Amino acid sequence: MIQAVLFDMDGLIVDTEPIHFNAFQIYMREFGIEMPESMMPEFLGYTEEDNLRDLKAKYNLDTPLEEMVARRGAIYLQLLRTAPLLIFPGFWELSEEVHRRGIKRAVVSSANGEQVKIALGRLFEQQPDKGSPDDYFDTIVTGDDITSNKPNPDIYLLAAQRLGLSPSDCLALEDTPPGVQAAASAGMTVLAVPNEYSRGLEFPGASATLGSLEDAVGYLDA
Repeated sequence: MIQAVLFDMDGLIVDTEPIHFNAFQIYMREFGIEMPESMMPEFLGYTEEDNLRDLKAKYNLDTPLEEMVARRGAIYLQLLRTAPLLIFPGFWELSEEVHRRGIKRAVVSSANGEQVKIALGRLFEQQPDKGSPDDYFDTIVTGDDITSNKPNPDIYLLAAQRLGLSPSDCLALEDTPPGVQAAASAGMTVLAVPNEYSRGLEFPGASATLGSLEDAVGYLDA
């Protein structure tokens, strides 16, 4: 019996993936490097540090990785605060149905705490009747809370621990292969809900690949 639904954030609740990639594009232009949109699927589901480490190696950049992470992170935060932020269809409907059934709700995001706070803050500003993110969700776990991020299972294991549940009692919703791998490795049932950028990718470990968040309602009785 499902006792908790764990939502990824970027690319599943809010459409931040284009903002993330735009931050990479802006930053890499400082090195005279143009990154085409076709590269975007390569970045999905991995941490900024992992992606920057790959870019550093690919383009033989001498800049220290910590400096790259800080600079790119500052660009992203500015965009996150100012760019249009869209919510994916079906999130509120699914989330409210989860609550109606007495099932716990959580956010499990590989993003750092500041990024999660800004994104969720902007989301809940659009729906003031929902209260605050901290009151709405039973727990919010971010990349700051663990040392080994997705695709490793640590972040999902911590979420289950905070909820006081076995991982087998949790249903995770993810939009990328690394996220699916993380939740599946933690022993959770995982549903892949790809967006336009991850659609067409393979999702090993997912029990099903859905067309939208609303389609997940049928799995709440599992």
